[in-house]
Amino acid sequence: MRIPVLYQLALLLRRSPETEFERIMLLQRIYERRLLISIGAVAALMGAAAAVSVKRTMEEELQCLALNVYFEARGEPYEGQVAVAHVVMNRAEDRRFPGYVCGVVQQGGKDSHDCQFSWWCDRLDDEPTHMADWELAKQVAHRVYWGDVADPTEGALWYHATHVRAYWRGQYQKSRTIGNHVFYRDKPRRGDAGA
Repeated sequence: MRIPVLYQLALLLRRSPETEFERIMLLQRIYERRLLISIGAVAALMGAAAAVSVKRTMEEELQCLALNVYFEARGEPYEGQVAVAHVVMNRAEDRRFPGYVCGVVQQGGKDSHDCQFSWWCDRLDDEPTHMADWELAKQVAHRVYWGDVADPTEGALWYHATHVRAYWRGQYQKSRTIGNHVFYRDKPRRGDAGA
């Protein structure tokens, strides 16, 4: 079935980030048919093609986030899984951490004792085996990544299991306990509102 050109152009203008691949494909179809397209569309195609070639693709970012949810919070209530995912996203937005999801999850290295998330450097297999839990982790990752669910941690950057007495906990302000994790954020600085 042939899709009308105006409909194709309307699809290109949709704002949903999930349709970026679709936008690229539609632009390529329009270009292949040798239709006149605007300079903006050509620029969008070039930018989109460059974005596709970047190593840290959206799919890889979602995979890293889902793996972290799966290994850090599998078996937790939904809110607890969302909270763990938000810590990763909060870190990705904080200049003290890598500015992308996989960098945050893998910070410290696979063979390092300085990794941020224990599953990443425990030298065990990182392939999910509980498929229902894996599907839920992917759903949570997708919703948190695209901002479809609020942050229950109130901006937390750190957490630990409730049965652990983390040596660093006194450096930060406790945010909330959700499921089996205690979440922390920076302590307010003097002069900050609410300090």
